[in-house]
Amino acid sequence: MELFASNETVSTLEQALSDRTDVASIAMQLELAWYLRQRDGQRALRMCEVIEQLLATYQLNAGEQKKIQARLQLIRAENDWLTTNFDNARQQIDIALQLFSDIADHPGLADTHWLAAQIEADAGEIQLQQQELALCMVQAELAQDKIRYEIANACIARQNVLRMHHPDEEQWVRHFESLTIYQNQGLLTWVFDFLGVQAGQYSDFATATTQLIRATEAAANSGQITRAIVISANICYSLAGLRDTEGSLKWGQHALKLARQKDWPISLGISLTQTADAFRKIDQLDSAKELLNEALQTLHNVTESRSYVIALRSLSDIALAQLEFHNAYNYFKRLESHPVARLQQDFQCIALRGQAQALLHLNQIDAALEAAQTALTIANANNYPDYQIASLWALADIFSAHPELRSTKLNQGVSSLQFLLQAVEIGEKIQDYAISDKLYARIAAEYATLADFSNAYAYSLLAFSSREKSLNIDVKNSAIALQLRLQTEKAISESEHHKAIVEEQQRRATILEQANETLCVLGTIGQEITTQLQIDNIYQVISHHVNALLDVTHFSIFLLDSTGSTLTLTYGMEAGKRLPQHQFSVDDQIYYSSRCIRERREILVDNFETINAAAQLPDTLKMESLLFSPLIVANRIIGVMTMQSRRKRAYGEREQLIFRTLCSYSAIALDNAHAYSQLMDARNQLVDQEKMAALGSLVAGVAHEMNTPIGNSLLIASTISERTKTLSSLIENQNLKRTELLDYLDNVKEGSKLILNGLTTAATMLSSFKQVAVDRNTEHKRQFNLRTTCQDIAASIRNRITNSGHELQLLIPDDIEMKSYPGPLGQVVTNMIENALLHAFADRSHGHMIIAAERYGTDQIRLQFSDDGNGISEKNIGHIFEPFFSTRFGQGGSGLGLSISYNIITSILHGQLNVKSKVGEGTCFTMLLPIEAPDMKD
Repeated sequence: MELFASNETVSTLEQALSDRTDVASIAMQLELAWYLRQRDGQRALRMCEVIEQLLATYQLNAGEQKKIQARLQLIRAENDWLTTNFDNARQQIDIALQLFSDIADHPGLADTHWLAAQIEADAGEIQLQQQELALCMVQAELAQDKIRYEIANACIARQNVLRMHHPDEEQWVRHFESLTIYQNQGLLTWVFDFLGVQAGQYSDFATATTQLIRATEAAANSGQITRAIVISANICYSLAGLRDTEGSLKWGQHALKLARQKDWPISLGISLTQTADAFRKIDQLDSAKELLNEALQTLHNVTESRSYVIALRSLSDIALAQLEFHNAYNYFKRLESHPVARLQQDFQCIALRGQAQALLHLNQIDAALEAAQTALTIANANNYPDYQIASLWALADIFSAHPELRSTKLNQGVSSLQFLLQAVEIGEKIQDYAISDKLYARIAAEYATLADFSNAYAYSLLAFSSREKSLNIDVKNSAIALQLRLQTEKAISESEHHKAIVEEQQRRATILEQANETLCVLGTIGQEITTQLQIDNIYQVISHHVNALLDVTHFSIFLLDSTGSTLTLTYGMEAGKRLPQHQFSVDDQIYYSSRCIRERREILVDNFETINAAAQLPDTLKMESLLFSPLIVANRIIGVMTMQSRRKRAYGEREQLIFRTLCSYSAIALDNAHAYSQLMDARNQLVDQEKMAALGSLVAGVAHEMNTPIGNSLLIASTISERTKTLSSLIENQNLKRTELLDYLDNVKEGSKLILNGLTTAATMLSSFKQVAVDRNTEHKRQFNLRTTCQDIAASIRNRITNSGHELQLLIPDDIEMKSYPGPLGQVVTNMIENALLHAFADRSHGHMIIAAERYGTDQIRLQFSDDGNGISEKNIGHIFEPFFSTRFGQGGSGLGLSISYNIITSILHGQLNVKSKVGEGTCFTMLLPIEAPDMKD
């Protein structure tokens, strides 16, 4: 990842990314966010949030995680720096330094120190800036990254030449001129910027302008928008030095336009200050003053910054030029005491020289003299030629205005002429330094005052020569300015072109973000739609979202019948009203829905005027835009969905994409609902079959149980009938003996007793069966005794238990009364018994089952069914309540018994069912049931 990237690189990344959000895209998204940090800071921050979400979704190794997190910190730190939130920016920098250090990421560390340097520069901490730039170079060297190294090097060189003439200047110029062959736009920005600033320090405004225009082109192309703003403002100042007022104003306006668009305080403050200085050079002092006041207001939150100091210095000079000496003195005094100015001797020279000039006009001569002398001392100590000359001129003004100062012991023999001659001497020592014609003219005037007309004439000639040279320079500069005008137009055009590229990137990014947001919303909607299994609910959800996302007056869903020949309007809404059901053939040539099915494609109609009115459904409104889409699942068409609007051309690409996506989700949901409905019908049919099988078993058991008492009663009744016939015959033949009569009466008496007992047993059994059968089929809630109900259930199945060689024991207290659903409860108990007979006691006899119950708390009972059978394996125990799970399919097992029991207990009886089992020892089902069950809802 580079420190800066070209617009072409950014466009390539944009195209490669598109709407990808997979793990492989994280690195590309991070790189793009890094390159967008000044191009489109807000988007870069949003991308940081997306990347963090992806990191939470996908697990990367620790090193990659730290590398990404550190870069995210830098992006946020840069945003904080640009908005002058320096404290937050420094905190982010510290975190990034730690993370990059942990993984020894030298390019990352270089970038972190680079950003830290920019923060400290704008915060006015120049020494810290230099330290951070030096550290940046160290890390770049460790990374063997020449580009990063030279960018930091150029920045250091630029800062140094701003502080007057540096001994390494010539070496730097040669070095950076050799780097102009590089194509890296990020590096060229700083190389050309250095060369332009260095030329400007020697008033070579033509060279300065040329280099700075190249710098601003490179800055715009490499996403260094802050540099583009500052350099554009410097071009404005440089063209003012060439006296190209029109070009200067054009670049000033360009800088201000860029700065106001971004609204970064430091950048805007710098552009306002530099443009104001250009206005000051062309004597537009009021306009300059207005811009400087705006600059100070813009920078009010960063008064400790160097930018604020520069604006304050310029405002001080303007106040002096406008003869506002009190204001000028106060401004220069504030400048002198400013923390940044106190650390930089050039600002001290400016502040003291300005105070001296203001105090002179305020007639505070001693203070003025002291300030001017201090300024000269500082300038001499630091070898600042320009400030030496300015300080000497100020001293000359003081001694010229107050010649009495020469009579003091301290200043004896000192004259204004001496100061002016010293200024010329300093200027002559500087190669290519143009001494002002005003300085020569001033010396000539001083000599004339002293009646030294020879020297006065000589310096007059020098003044004339200097003026002529200055005029020649002005002419030359005007010619150069004309040459630069074309370059300026081209540069601004290039800048506008880069801006257009950035805007296009932003537009595309916005479209992509909107598309991503739309896809995310559609994904959420899709989940909501496809989780519905009731067809009416699906219709409601689809209709709601279609109307929420799109311009819809009419919305309909048509489904194909099972033969695929007829379409039925199963759901339709128009203007808030439900449409009646309507049917037509797929072969119908009028309706678009039929055509959509036949052609298996979307149909968009933008203007209804060309459509046959018969194509409308009966009693519906006239529409201007219609969109039909087939509902397709796994290459099967199940129907058609349509949305329609009364607005022309209502459905563009975005609307079609949304509708197409909703149709896909709807097709899946409707197909799932149909499959679910079929499954539920099959399930209900199987449950009914299971119930009927259980009832058949119950009837068979009861019939078998009743067979013995009724059969015995019939046998006894038959015997009594035969004895009665015999008795009647004896009576007719008058052969009846007393003993025979008494024997007959005893037999009848005993037989009647046996018949009565047998029939009573049968009647009781029949009554229990009727109650169980009614409970099983009605599912009515009623009051019942738990023991009695369980006895009735046991009685109905006892014959099968006995014949199987097993036994069932009831351990239920007599006093447990429940208000619940005895039928469903009986079905559960029967299923438990049947399950034990089939599975627990398979291939064995003498099995023992127990139904036990006890109160559990105040409002529940604990009912347990246990057996000492085969038990259930660990592999199977987690599946026994699943529908259609059975280990004995084809041997009497349906896989529904325990599933039905679980559903009855949890949904009808509102209880809980748990199971414990151990292979070879048996199984125990525990039910916790409320004594009074809630009413069932319809």
